[in-house]
Amino acid sequence: MAEPEWISEQLRRRGIEDERVLAAMARVPRELFVPGELREAAYEDAALPLPHGQTVSQPYIVAFTCQALDLGGGERVLDVGTGSGYAAAVLAELAGEVHSIERIPELADSARAALAAAGYGRVRVHVGDGSLGLPEHAPFGGIGVAAASPEVPPALWEQLAEGARIVLPLGRRRRQQLCAIERTPDGPRLVASVPARFVPLVHDRRAAGSTARARVRANGRVQGVGYRFSVERKARSHGLSGWVRNEPDGTVTGVFEGPREHVESLVEWCRRGPRGAEVTGLEVSWEEPEGLRGFSVR
Repeated sequence: MAEPEWISEQLRRRGIEDERVLAAMARVPRELFVPGELREAAYEDAALPLPHGQTVSQPYIVAFTCQALDLGGGERVLDVGTGSGYAAAVLAELAGEVHSIERIPELADSARAALAAAGYGRVRVHVGDGSLGLPEHAPFGGIGVAAASPEVPPALWEQLAEGARIVLPLGRRRRQQLCAIERTPDGPRLVASVPARFVPLVHDRRAAGSTARARVRANGRVQGVGYRFSVERKARSHGLSGWVRNEPDGTVTGVFEGPREHVESLVEWCRRGPRGAEVTGLEVSWEEPEGLRGFSVR
């Protein structure tokens, strides 16, 4: 099969030589990761806008990041700044396990849907503060960051495995370099860099310790298999308030309120459910907390 013209023009011509990366870029359907009204522009040599002031990174930037990470295929990697989920999908073609973290819940939800539609449902998307990473899943064999910082965030550096690389834009809003830095026994080693322009990496206090409220609706085989009572046990173990109930249409609805990281953890559990359940879809909406007390099965 002939190589897409945009691969040779935008990537090969500008120094992307890793054949695994080029093949991964060709396989991922970028049009599924951009807003519907921009799909005709999906393969243009440009970043594309997303809601909440975010962007889908330019194809070359994603390819540079993936090539600079120098992945062998079996690594656990961290993608900071999920956005649309596009970079996470490309990483899923190159690594063994991909975790992606996004501070905006609505973007995380839409990215999960896009990843599932494109066949990358195994990518785990978390809501949280990207500058803090995901210590519970560290160490990582590579970290890609899609937001600029004046320096490498210490938490991300600590979560990077020895010999692995972090690729991130360093600098202020108007002057940035996308840098690939390897963690060596002798300290950080700059491997490569190119000029770039990214939105800033935000330390989001909402994502760490504050109160959040999520409403979920689970579809599939979720009634008659102890789903509600398993949710109740999980919610109580996390110290969450709210409720869960069976709906007449065979779904299960729940509302969870409490520390954001605990709410996100329970939402992730609901995507799998207890033994015997078969969750075919989970609708999630984020709401303003109402100060609920206690947890009940309705």
